Amino acid sequence: MRYLNITFFKKHFENPLFDKIKIYLVVIPNLYEREKIISYILKKINIKNFNLSKFSKENKLSKIVNTFQSPSLLGGEPLVIIEDIASFAKQDIQNLNSYLKVNDVNIIIGACSRQEASLLYSTIEKKGLVFDLSSEKIWEKEKRIASFALEKCLKANKNISSIVIEALFERVGLDLSLVENEINKLITFVGQKKSIEIDDVKSICPINITESVWKIAEEIVWGKINFDNLPIDATYFHLLISAIRYQLQLGYKMASIIESGKKTDLSSYFPKIYPRALEKKKEIAMQRKSTFYKEAIKALFEVDLLSKKINMNLANLLDLLKTKLLYLSNYEFNTTA
Repeated sequence: MRYLNITFFKKHFENPLFDKIKIYLVVIPNLYEREKIISYILKKINIKNFNLSKFSKENKLSKIVNTFQSPSLLGGEPLVIIEDIASFAKQDIQNLNSYLKVNDVNIIIGACSRQEASLLYSTIEKKGLVFDLSSEKIWEKEKRIASFALEKCLKANKNISSIVIEALFERVGLDLSLVENEINKLITFVGQKKSIEIDDVKSICPINITESVWKIAEEIVWGKINFDNLPIDATYFHLLISAIRYQLQLGYKMASIIESGKKTDLSSYFPKIYPRALEKKKEIAMQRKSTFYKEAIKALFEVDLLSKKINMNLANLLDLLKTKLLYLSNYEFNTTA
């Protein structure tokens, strides 16, 4: 089965037979939203009944299969989570698809796009459940996130009108992590008041924060690695992490193309980057090499994982990330000197 709408997707779990589904595919471009949906599924299926394992690009298919075939000493059925299927090789994905066709296992797979999940899509649609927001229209996304904001306020016994929600969107856009952060701040800010008003939004919600965060991430990755006096609230940690990840992946792709020796003109690979900016990034990518970007992405993943596993000050985690990136940049410089 397949759901293209959050409302019908959630209604699925109202059916007493929903637990007959064991295989899930979550196709959402935004990593934060994808993780939220995966967390939602885990809550509904009662994670206490399972032995949970997460896998990333550092693992091979054989290890995933071994997880299903080897019972844990802790008990419980094995449940595998792959947050981004694109991190696996095409052959591994094909083999996983063949394995899922003939085995009844518990697995939740995330993907950024339908194309990335194409090798698994039809199999899971027939045997399990696909929740796909990859073709969601902008007005559908606005309605979905507005419903999320309203629901969150009602749970906190606060009223919020559609006009106030629109005012919030005008300031922070339709990024769910930003909207959630701002709603949390507004609920705290209004205190004993029963309603959140436009003046409250104007008082504490910054303007164009998304644009600012992506600019900061670009400066961090392509300029001097520096988090000193970072002009961003730590509550936007996950958005900044996402923006830095994008820039590092961009650098890795550039460096890999350059090192392959196949092409020196990168304009066809990056048509949306202005020629002058592209040339500057190309020079930096040549200096740092793909090794730096690969290891930096790994370090970023570790810091992001820490933020979700332990209750640690997010500002301190940004300092940790800075230290790791500085070390890697110096290490790469020393090994090539």
